[in-house]
Amino acid sequence: MKTLLISFSLFLLSFTIFTDTTDDKLGVKGPLEFNAVNFNLVYSDKPSETYYIQEYLPEGEKLESFTQMMTIHLFVTDIKTKDAVQQKIKELNKRKKTDAVCNYEVTESPDGKEFMLDFLMGESKNDEMTIVEFNVYRYKQIEISNNKKAILVYAYTKRSYGEDITDFFKTLGDDRTNYLNQMISAEIPSVKIEN
Repeated sequence: MKTLLISFSLFLLSFTIFTDTTDDKLGVKGPLEFNAVNFNLVYSDKPSETYYIQEYLPEGEKLESFTQMMTIHLFVTDIKTKDAVQQKIKELNKRKKTDAVCNYEVTESPDGKEFMLDFLMGESKNDEMTIVEFNVYRYKQIEISNNKKAILVYAYTKRSYGEDITDFFKTLGDDRTNYLNQMISAEIPSVKIEN
């Protein structure tokens, strides 16, 4: 169980650049819509036997320099949703020791079946902020083929770089409320793993 939780946390790291592979592994080719923007599938992978990831970007954006991204993480596991969220919180608490802007908040649905975790993180070089990123992760336990349990994390990321970071922070308060409301009302895509 502990090994599964550690693996679960490691796969939810941000600031990662991947090779461009676009084979739809989850039956969610897209486009996905969020914040009145269409997001197209640009990357998919199955880094382990129990973990799938698909990333979606607006037209014209690239993984190396994106400003918005939608991601679907799928973990084939019977870990409880609350435990998965707690693992990410541990990771963020560790990050807070070296990341001055890192902060987070957790919201639980009234029925206790879903969680939303929104968080802010940044990277600096020579005491200057180079990247800042706001994320909203919506966690839900689902069943996939053969009645296996899985955790689906539906995520939105908004990024800013260099000189644009000041403006990013100026509008983040209102933007955050908007992104949270949209994620709460978003229809989570139905995933299907091909055997």
